[in-house]
Amino acid sequence: MRSAIALAAVVGGLSLLGSPAAYAAEERAVCKAYEKNTGGAPQKAETQTAPVPTTAAPFAIMRISEAQEVSKQGQGIRVAVVDSGYSRSAKDYHGTVAAGLISQIAPKAKLSDHAVLKVGQEKSTVDVKQMTAQLNSLAKGNAKGLIVDVGLPATQGSSGLDAAVDTLIKKGAIVVMASDWSGIATDEDRDISPKVFPNANDSVVTVSASGTWASDPESAVLPNSETDVAAPTYGAASKTLFGQPCWVDSVTTSFASAEVAGVLALIWSTNRGWSADEVIDRLYGTASGREGQGGRFWGAGVVNAYDALARPAVKDDEKTQDVEPAPMAKEQKDPLATVRENAIWWGIGGGGALGLGLVLRPLFSRRKGSM
Repeated sequence: MRSAIALAAVVGGLSLLGSPAAYAAEERAVCKAYEKNTGGAPQKAETQTAPVPTTAAPFAIMRISEAQEVSKQGQGIRVAVVDSGYSRSAKDYHGTVAAGLISQIAPKAKLSDHAVLKVGQEKSTVDVKQMTAQLNSLAKGNAKGLIVDVGLPATQGSSGLDAAVDTLIKKGAIVVMASDWSGIATDEDRDISPKVFPNANDSVVTVSASGTWASDPESAVLPNSETDVAAPTYGAASKTLFGQPCWVDSVTTSFASAEVAGVLALIWSTNRGWSADEVIDRLYGTASGREGQGGRFWGAGVVNAYDALARPAVKDDEKTQDVEPAPMAKEQKDPLATVRENAIWWGIGGGGALGLGLVLRPLFSRRKGSM
C-alpha cells in the first residue's frame, strides 16, 4: 500500500523531456524513489537511480515521438487528472507521475489537478464522495475538448458518481479510467470490473497496462472484462514531485490510463472538429491488436499514437439508399388473345362434334339399310 507520509510537490513545470531516442540511454531515478520524500527538497541524485530501458521503451512502442511531429501536441485540450493530486498539498507521488506522463505525450495540453486519494497510516483509499464532487465540478463547465483521466478508480460505486460521468459524456467529454487498482484486489479475483468505479457507462475508455521486453503484465495486472485498450508503462518517462526526470519501473494500469489520456489529447487537438466518439473510435481502430492479445487484458490492443494520427481516415461506407422496388411490368395486351381463345373453343367444339359423328355414324348406316 502507498505510504501515508506527506510529500511536497511542485506546481506546474511539467514539460516535455524529449523523444524516446533522447531518453532511452539516460540514467535517471525511478519515479517511486520519491514516494517517501518528506524533506520538501529534491532527493539526492544517487537515490535509487537506474538506467532507462534502451529497447522497447513504452513511448517507442506507442510511437509517441512520431505522433508529436504530426500533431498539435494537445493544444486547446484540457486534461483533468483525477488522481492523488500533484499540487503542494499532495500526499502521494502517484498523481505527479501521472501528470508527468500526460505532459510528456501532450506537452501543450492544459492540465488540472483533482485529488481524490485519502491517505491513511495503513491503507490508502479513493474517496468516492470527493471523486463525485470533482466530476460534478468539471461537468458544470464546457466539456468540449475535455479529457478526464480517472487514474485511481473508486472501490465503491454510487448513483451520484454514475450521474456525474453520464453528464460529462453527454456534454462531449472523454472519460478515461484505469482498469484496476492494487488497493482493491484479492487472490480470488478473476474479473475486477465489478469492483472498479465508475463502470456503468460503456463510453468510458477503460485502460489496462501491457508489457515490454522487460515486463510481464499478467503478473501485475488484473483482468477486467471491460478493458478497451492497453498501454505499456515500464520505462516510460515522467517527472518527480520536484520536476526532475524519472522513469516508471512498474506495469501499472493507472499510469497506462494517463498515457492514453495524453494520446487522446494528441488526436483531439489535431482534429478539433471531431466529436468525443470519433476520437475514441480512432483510438480503438488503430490499436495494435494481435491474435492472443484481446480480451480482459488487452481490449482492442496496444495504443498506436502515430497510426491514430497518420493513417488515412476510413470513410464511412456510403449508406445504402433505400431503393424502391421496380414497379411490376404492365401486362401487355395481346391483340390475338380473343381470336386465340375463340379458336380454342371452336376447336374443342369441332373436335367434340367430330367425335360424336364418328360414334353415331354406324347407327345411322344400319337404320338406312333397313328402310
